[in-house]
Parts: sequence; structure tokens; C-alpha cells
Amino acid sequence: RRIIFNTGAAKGRRAGDGRWEVTLTTGETRTYDALFVANGHHWDPRYPDYPGEFSGHAMHAHAYRSPFDPVDLRGKNIVVMGMGNSAMDIASELSQKPIAKTLWVAARRGVWVLPKYMNGKVADKAAMPHWMPRKLGLRLAAKRIRKIVGNMEDYGLPKPDHEPLTAHPSVSGEFLTRAGCGDIKFKPNIAELMGDQVRFEDGSVETVDAVIYATGYKISFPFFDDPDLLPDAENRFPLFKRMMKPGIDNLFFMGLAQPLPTLVNFAEQQAKLAAALLTGAYVPPSPAEMEAVIAKDEALHMGHFYKSQRHTIQVDFGLYVHDLMKEIGRGQARARKAAA
Repeated sequence: RRIIFNTGAAKGRRAGDGRWEVTLTTGETRTYDALFVANGHHWDPRYPDYPGEFSGHAMHAHAYRSPFDPVDLRGKNIVVMGMGNSAMDIASELSQKPIAKTLWVAARRGVWVLPKYMNGKVADKAAMPHWMPRKLGLRLAAKRIRKIVGNMEDYGLPKPDHEPLTAHPSVSGEFLTRAGCGDIKFKPNIAELMGDQVRFEDGSVETVDAVIYATGYKISFPFFDDPDLLPDAENRFPLFKRMMKPGIDNLFFMGLAQPLPTLVNFAEQQAKLAAALLTGAYVPPSPAEMEAVIAKDEALHMGHFYKSQRHTIQVDFGLYVHDLMKEIGRGQARARKAAA
């Protein structure tokens, strides 16, 4: 009786009393005491804008299902645009001998490709503990990565213009092997689309059957009209503890982060703060204090990344959860003081 199935949320707005009026796709409007936004950030594809037109098959990585769906890519000349995790997976799969005729990966810059396993364990297990000084941990991790994977140039890839872990990690167990064997070839960024050909920034021109844009996503909340509840033009959307807008205590953005290593557990930890607040066991700090914490947290979690729309919601999981639990404790103390 508490769940409505097969129904979308068309619009959400804050009423004068602070509660939320949610208009459903059925046309009905309901009022709620609190609103959780959990529509994710991997669903609204971001496409690059190149001059010219392409006459072959073009799609975003979001639409890719297999080498045969939504289009049969066997025997085709394919460009995968981007060097993030989706690009790594798609390029590794399509570059197998029975699939693509030729597979190029095109990108604006080189990246560090990390292995999925290190010392027989999933690389996620290698996350640094929260108590380790940030700069020291990054320096030690970068040194270890260089030792394990070597130079990207040795695999036929461009030399990265940044240090390991100063960008969201691109992780693959296959990509470097296929690149090193020549199954995956590299091109710089696309300069122009020319019918069935693509010109790249190095001046080279290739005949191409398909382009797959692994170019990331926009953070979008199509049900909000209030500009204060929308990201800016650079995909930035600062939040207190990556989940609350200062001054709005009944709106929670859940799982809106790129946590290293895990997202599901990340959202579970966030739910502890939200549950404590809704039951009166937690009181948030003042809006001014929340703004100060946001600035400090963003510098901590994202200060070492190069500027990119890809790096606006990065979070170190262990450090984040440690600080979140401390904040819940502080909020519980504020609640006890308010009740006294």
C-alpha cells in the first residue's frame, strides 16, 4: 500500500510549508514530508560536438549491449571515443579477432589504465585507510601503480599528462594486453566527421563504419525546475556530505557520487544519516557551517584531480564513511542539546 509501481515522477517542487509536491505521470499530485532523489548519474548521455556529419552508425556507450546489439559490429571499422571504464570494456570486447576489422580508441589525452587485480586481490581492496595522510597515500599508490603497469607508451598508448590517481581510474584486465598486441590502435581526438570517414587531430583520416561515444554523462534531475536544485554548466553540484543542500533538511540525494571503490555500500551509509534526521535523532549544522564543510570536503576528495566534468562528484569511500559517521555523532549531540 506504500509503493506505487509503473509510475514516473514528472515534477517535484517545494511547497510553501517546506513539504514536497510530487506530480506523477498519471497527473496526480501528492504531498510528502521528505523527498529522496535516487535517479542515478549514469543515464543522461553526454555527446561531444564535432563539425560535419557521420553517415555510419553512431551511438553512446549507454546504448551498447553486445557486439551484435543494437547493431552487428562484426567485420566493421570502429572508433571508440573516450578512455574511461566503459571505453575500456567495449574496446576490449570488440577488438577480439572475430569481431572488429579495425578498432581505434580516440581520446583527448592519455590515461593510466589500472589492473582489476593486484597481488591476487580485487584492486578495490587496495584502497588506502582513512587515517593515512592523503598526499603520502597518493604518492605511495602512484609509485606502486607505475611499478605494476609500467609506462603507457610501451603499450602503444599516449603518455598521460597527469599522475596516477589524479583522474578517475580507468580499470581493465584486458585493455593493455590488447593494446600491446596491436588489436587496439590509438588515435587522438576526432577533428571532423566526413560521411563515412573520420579525420583526427593528427591529420589522419580513416574510413569508419561505427563510432561509439564513451564520453560520460550529465548529472540531470528532469523533475526539478528550481535552478538551485540543478547542477551548473560544468556538471558541478556541491552537497553537504554529498547528499544535502544547505538549508533544506528534507531533501536527500542518494548515491550521487563516484566513490572509490563502492557505490552500493556508499548509499547504505548515507541512509544512516537520513534515517537519523527523519527520526529526530540527528540535527544538521547551520547552512553556513554546511557550506564550509562542503568546501573543505570538495578540496579533500577532488583537489588532486585535474579539472573535468568527469571529476565533480569524486569521493574516497573509506575517508568519506569515516567522516560521515563522525558527523552523525555530532548531529546526535546537537539533537540531544536541542531537546534538553
